[in-house]
Amino acid sequence: MQAILLAEALRGGLGRGFRTMVGANLTFGVLLLALALGLSIAPPSGLALRALKIAGGAFLLWLAVEGLRTSHQLVDDSAAGHRLTVPPVARGALAVVLNPGAWLFLGAVASPLLGAATRDGGTGGALAVVAALTAGVMIGDGAVVVLGGIGIRKGGARLEKWVRRGLALLLSGLGIWLLFSGLIT
Repeated sequence: MQAILLAEALRGGLGRGFRTMVGANLTFGVLLLALALGLSIAPPSGLALRALKIAGGAFLLWLAVEGLRTSHQLVDDSAAGHRLTVPPVARGALAVVLNPGAWLFLGAVASPLLGAATRDGGTGGALAVVAALTAGVMIGDGAVVVLGGIGIRKGGARLEKWVRRGLALLLSGLGIWLLFSGLIT
């Protein structure tokens, strides 16, 4: 998730990075809220996990190819042309929904944590844990966006180009790993 946020902030500045972060954090927050209100999630397994890995891997590869293709230019969201484009908010949401790690976290970590919070403090206790988890994620993700949108961009065009290419390669490596693990499992 952080690699996507950093890549989006480098690609289109703070605005694009924060819009991507809003999509990711809202989606994650809604999933946590659903857990706190009683929706139980089992960690994905079998066919569901394979499908998540394949879809998530394909999404990361698509982002990587797009990142490599545009590594030398800034993106103007209003002048996207006829290419297939996904708005930053939707990119963030898709990055969570298609992330097997997020679902494993929700099923294996967040579900028992929120269950314990509900037993100890009722629904209010679980909602307080959701608020704390979401705030922590927002702080961490916000720091990544600021690093990309201001920090690395101030390092000059050459540094920015190499970081963007490195992130694209990282995303492609993760995408290939997810695809293969989804196909051979």
